[in-house]
Amino acid sequence: MICGLLLAAVTPARAQTSVVAKRFSFEDRGGVLTISGGFRELFDKHLQKRLRSGFATTVVMRVYLYQQGGGKPIVVRARTLRAVYDLWEQRFVVRFEDRRGRRHRKFLRDGAVIDRLTSLWRFPLMRMAKIARARNYFVAAIVEVNPMSREVLAEVRRWLRRPSGGHEGGSESFFGSFVSIFVNNKVRRSERTWKIRSQLFYKP
Repeated sequence: MICGLLLAAVTPARAQTSVVAKRFSFEDRGGVLTISGGFRELFDKHLQKRLRSGFATTVVMRVYLYQQGGGKPIVVRARTLRAVYDLWEQRFVVRFEDRRGRRHRKFLRDGAVIDRLTSLWRFPLMRMAKIARARNYFVAAIVEVNPMSREVLAEVRRWLRRPSGGHEGGSESFFGSFVSIFVNNKVRRSERTWKIRSQLFYKP
């Protein structure tokens, strides 16, 4: 288990690009740093009602690991989720896609689907061997609900097909300083966009 420090203070930018501070859990699982936590409260009543409309709800997550005081992120991970309510079967079908591949699950309850769309559970970030001891780190994430542009999904899917999570060839939307991505960067057109930052943590 990786020990957490006090929640890092975040200064919000403009209202539409403000960064939400959330506390996450970080663990060493088989030599891999993983993150767990949720932000269910950001999924408002409008989005909840839309779930049963028969239209797909798509969530795109980009998760960045930074060392405090560093420049560009150490690693970036991406995930897409697509939830559709099957009006005939009266159940939800959720498709998950990340570096581990594509998979589907079915759910009966709205709450279970919302939990999946607004959480990371033991989500792998990088090998523990690459995490320096006694240095402070934090994770930041951009979560987009129903991106208006197909370019957003195409960019993430290209990223997911990459065999490594290195910096080579990365676009600015994936690799840039925390300030450039989370504060100064314009929000792309989506039904909702959330910018989230974790507390500081370190490897004992």
